[in-house]
Amino acid sequence: MAVPLKKLRLKDLPKLKNVLSNNQSQGAINLASSLCHQNQIEEIIARQEEEDNEDTEIIFSKLELLELHGLPRLKRFCSQNYTFKFPLLQSVTITECPRLTAFCSGAIHAPQLQNVRVTSEYGESHIDIWMTDLNATIQHRFTIQEVISTTKSMALNAKNITMIRDVFPEVRTLYVESFTDEGVTFPYSFLERFPKLDKLYVEHSSFGEIFPSQDEILDFMGKIPLVEKLHIAYLDQLKSIWKDASQLPPIHQDLIKSLEVESCHSLVKLAPSSASFQNLWKLSISGCHQLVYLVTSSTAKSLVSLLGLKINDCKKMEEIVLNENNEDVEGGITFNQLRRIKLTDMPSLKMFSSQSQTFEFPELKVIELTGCLEMKMFCPGVLETPELSRVKIEEHEMKWKDKGDLNKTIEMLSSVKV
Repeated sequence: MAVPLKKLRLKDLPKLKNVLSNNQSQGAINLASSLCHQNQIEEIIARQEEEDNEDTEIIFSKLELLELHGLPRLKRFCSQNYTFKFPLLQSVTITECPRLTAFCSGAIHAPQLQNVRVTSEYGESHIDIWMTDLNATIQHRFTIQEVISTTKSMALNAKNITMIRDVFPEVRTLYVESFTDEGVTFPYSFLERFPKLDKLYVEHSSFGEIFPSQDEILDFMGKIPLVEKLHIAYLDQLKSIWKDASQLPPIHQDLIKSLEVESCHSLVKLAPSSASFQNLWKLSISGCHQLVYLVTSSTAKSLVSLLGLKINDCKKMEEIVLNENNEDVEGGITFNQLRRIKLTDMPSLKMFSSQSQTFEFPELKVIELTGCLEMKMFCPGVLETPELSRVKIEEHEMKWKDKGDLNKTIEMLSSVKV
């Protein structure tokens, strides 16, 4: 006979997406369930693949305490139309779960429930909201002034945006997601309601672009916060992040420190040639199959703070830096701080840059190439890499004790690729 589980605590499992299937969950948790800092969890109870009937009853016969903390991707306890019964549940605490807009789709029976806490940060004075309905409590948290004044992360979607009338003075992390109507535009004006915002996640929506041109938003200049981290993912209709129809430099690019773009299959240009990323230290691009190049040479000259460059699974990308004028760049291009370059699954990539210009990497130490079978040299111009000590192509690796020739190394290692 199976012994009932008395306590479940999960920590540091970054790829975990759900905790239990419905048949595992019935009566399984005896005393307390605590989930902490699981970055990928989207729901607690998952539907079995072979299950057809959603009219299922799940009973947590001994559960007294439920705590959900630091789950940035959690959307529901369960997305299926199950009936949940918690005969002994007394307390629910939810902290730092900005996407949790409802507990579940089905009915909830928790006759002993006395305390529901929906708060912004564990350790702060708790804001108790209790309206005899767990779903209503969670949905109502954005309209409670005490929560508005303390919450530090929030999810904005096509449903709750119509209910928002307030300013959120402490929100630093905002998720904009699930805007899927055809022709929908990014709700740029709403960013004014988050004056301290420094991290912006835009995901799973149908936006064609994110930031308008300066010409179109003169009334908002100085009112919209300038974010330091921008994460864009799963925007199938996205053609451009910054609108490229103005003579003025694009907005919201000069203070960005981290830019991550993932699975935007229609994106044709990362940024206009006038973009300057002087403060950018992390650049990660993956699954953007329409990009033929990463940046122009003029934008590349601005990447003076870049520490790491990672590009993965961009099927059409032929080069990283494009010389848009086919002329030598005055003074060459120097990546002052770049220490590591990692390029993976780039079947069309031929070179870092096809133009004969000078590239200097005074701090570059590591280059890794995997699945870049067309790349036979780094660039045809002058190349300075005084600190480079490790070059890895597929499973072949070369370590240097003294200064080496990167072009010759790539050519040699490419010739032995399997």
